[in-house]
Amino acid sequence: MTILSAMLLAWALSLLIFIALIIYRSQLTRHEVDEVFLNDSVDREREIEHDEIVRRVDRIDPFLKTAGGAAALLTLSVIGAYVAQILPTVHF
Repeated sequence: MTILSAMLLAWALSLLIFIALIIYRSQLTRHEVDEVFLNDSVDREREIEHDEIVRRVDRIDPFLKTAGGAAALLTLSVIGAYVAQILPTVHF
């Protein structure tokens, strides 16, 4: 197993995690709209549901940012390793 194949495997794993987190977050917020609750007694149940969704999204947000950053960093490193590997064989 070469370093490039190991980097591709790590890149694919981080990209898979990133996409899974994006899909999970979109499923959480699929029917959610920004609302302002002016009357506490009328929509208390909807407000509680909204707060729960916001709490879940806020909980996965750091993981989403970390996975996105890792995927971007690994993308750049895979491209750099590929270019470094084929550069000696290219004749200008």
